Amino acid sequence: MTVATLKLTEPRVMTGIGVGLLVLSAWLALIVIHGDAGLALDSIAELCGQIGGSVALWFYPAVLFMWLLMAIAMMLPTALPTIDLYVQLSRRMESGRSQRIVLFVAGYVVAWGAFGALAAALQITLRAIPVDDLAPVIAAGSVLILAGLYQFSALKQKCLALCHNPMLFFMSRWRETYPGTLRLGFEHGLICIGCCWALMLLMFVTGAMNLVWMAMLGLAMLLEKLLPDAGTWGRVAGALMIAAGAVTIGTILI
Repeated sequence: MTVATLKLTEPRVMTGIGVGLLVLSAWLALIVIHGDAGLALDSIAELCGQIGGSVALWFYPAVLFMWLLMAIAMMLPTALPTIDLYVQLSRRMESGRSQRIVLFVAGYVVAWGAFGALAAALQITLRAIPVDDLAPVIAAGSVLILAGLYQFSALKQKCLALCHNPMLFFMSRWRETYPGTLRLGFEHGLICIGCCWALMLLMFVTGAMNLVWMAMLGLAMLLEKLLPDAGTWGRVAGALMIAAGAVTIGTILI
């Protein structure tokens, strides 16, 4: 290891520190919101619960903000290997390298922000529907089954393969203009969403502000992208989710 690799001004180090601080800030914000219902307002506090209940439509911006924090806290760490590879590939750029790195990360966050907008709308819609004692259980079991089935899908495996080998992604989509770089990050975010959206929906089952489950799911998605035989383990996890969903629904039918 050379002295140069240890310099804090080295782009890879600075990018890693920047992403780490952004993720840490998101986690700290979620912890504060989770622990202080007065600061979080009633809308945020209610999201600590599971499916069922009600959230007024005008709370949507607060719900969206919470899902954006969740996406940054849980998903941005899983993109760090790809971001690091982008930083390495961009070293031949003569100018504007730092700006492009920021744009690439921003594009990724924007993609997950779009997912968060849909998830927040779904969150409010589900809570606006009148429910009885059985509806939340059926909904939770259905989400588990859906997430489990998606683990076996061809789209899931294709997106996961690109997450494992981001060089293939860059070889087919590389752009160097500022708008192109933002789009590049956005497209990688879409691939990441294609890989993980069903697992993220499990937050509806565990409670959208359950910090323990957030950490566990975030770690699971990180390992899924890093481990060489993650596809096999993902299918095992999918089978377990399907079984858990079937048991959940079965408990109210027996």
